[in-house]
Amino acid sequence: MRNNPKGKRSVGGYFTSLVLEIVKFLSPIKRMTSAKIKIILFILLFFMLAILAGFYFYEKLTSVKKNFNEIKVDSDASLLLNSMQHTSTRNGVKEWTLKASSAKLLKNEAKALIVDISLVFFLKNGEEVFATSKKGYVNTKENDIELYDNVIIKYHGSILKTDQLHYEKKSHIIYSNEHITVTNNSSYNNDSTLPESIIESDSMKIDINKNTLELKGNVYAIISKSLVFSQ
Repeated sequence: MRNNPKGKRSVGGYFTSLVLEIVKFLSPIKRMTSAKIKIILFILLFFMLAILAGFYFYEKLTSVKKNFNEIKVDSDASLLLNSMQHTSTRNGVKEWTLKASSAKLLKNEAKALIVDISLVFFLKNGEEVFATSKKGYVNTKENDIELYDNVIIKYHGSILKTDQLHYEKKSHIIYSNEHITVTNNSSYNNDSTLPESIIESDSMKIDINKNTLELKGNVYAIISKSLVFSQ
């Protein structure tokens, strides 16, 4: 038998007390008719069963162990988001818009881990540069961005591919210190006479304000089938 905490009476104790009270109550009604006694006994029995049933269900409810198997706790995150969209502006002008399928705001860091990223940079001339990657980080304080895992940038007919890419909001510059490959698809301008070019280098920097691309380290370019440039 389970011991009850101090100060609490068991169901059996309550039942014994109740029986004693019933005996005291019945002693002065011995002279009542049998019909009245049956009615009183029936009423008392009903209340006794109701009280016992109440104690039974109370014990069942308070002794149930609650399991929360569906709740998942991530010790590295302070907040998990199913989707994320953020737009950065400077002096009221949009600089870029970022979308991600999920985001994890990291504890004790001004940083969010983002997945399945789509990023659009807005140029001063009204044109747009599109960037995608599988994973990345956003500095929630400085609005700097790091993309990695299958990074692709598209601008007009040019496609740049690399393993890692960085964006600095303060200087409005995109750069990579990983090997990059730039291909130019001539079909973009619907001109099949233009050759498809391929450019490779060890690093690159794009100045969005100046709309320039700088390549450094083992630059290799195929401008046409007859023109190859390397450095």
